[in-house]
Amino acid sequence: MLVVGGAILVGGAVLWNWPSGFAAALTTIERVMTGVRLERVQVDGRTVPFLSGGSPSDPLALERVPVLVLHGWNATKDDMIPHFRCLLPSRRVVAPDLPGFGENPFPPDAKPLDADGYIQWIEAFRVATNLGIVDVHGHSMSGAFAAAYAAAYPNSVRKLVMESAAGLMPPKINPFMQLVLDGADPLNMESDAAFEQDLKLGFVKPPTVPRPLQRFLIGQAVERRVMLAAMLDSLRPFLLDGNASRISAIRAPTLILYGAEDHITDPSLLQPYLRGIRGAEGLILSGAGHDIFWDNPDAAKQALLDFLDR
Repeated sequence: MLVVGGAILVGGAVLWNWPSGFAAALTTIERVMTGVRLERVQVDGRTVPFLSGGSPSDPLALERVPVLVLHGWNATKDDMIPHFRCLLPSRRVVAPDLPGFGENPFPPDAKPLDADGYIQWIEAFRVATNLGIVDVHGHSMSGAFAAAYAAAYPNSVRKLVMESAAGLMPPKINPFMQLVLDGADPLNMESDAAFEQDLKLGFVKPPTVPRPLQRFLIGQAVERRVMLAAMLDSLRPFLLDGNASRISAIRAPTLILYGAEDHITDPSLLQPYLRGIRGAEGLILSGAGHDIFWDNPDAAKQALLDFLDR
């Protein structure tokens, strides 16, 4: 027992001082505890990793279309674990790393995609994974992508869920949006101070981030600084107001969710989206910021499942 205990302590010490190893171990634990598995598929000639959960043989899953969950800016498929927890086990849930994020980086000499490139890629991923018609749920940047995708590919989408979506000019310009309009990247994580500020922006109840994981995420942001800046420049016009000319084409039943205390995508965005998407319904959830499924998971889960189960 002493030998085992000593090995555990040594292993823990090694991981604590090895940020990438710590992040990998924590990621694996989260996936196992949530019941998701890592899979890979070829999309446009490149291998794309994605998380998949739920059994296709489950009777309830067979009765329901899969849910395609899309992460936000500078996030990854693993940031959507709270959504898997909400939707499993009675549905198949799939979350890819979008091009340029997580384990799906752009090739060294590739140019960043614009919004249309991402929308086409989402459809190519859906086809490659044989998902059939899907319920699509996008967060933040991907809330805007999901809306544009539903408009462009109406036969691929049964229902649309937009969470904290960008893509329109908000009636209220908050300090974050003013920085974006001024050409800045308010979500850079290149220092401890910037990392802490990002947590405060994104959450009403910020998670406790272990120091090794924080060091790993900051290191990734510094390493990818040039590419992230190019990606943001390519997407900035779309994220600011790119959906204004698209959303009238959406035919899928649509649920739009914002947090009442969202300091990134201001909840005033709900009204222009409701005016622009025929028959859409929306909620502003109290006690929630930009990451609704973290801050107010019970209310978010109820709203989502009530909508999808109709």
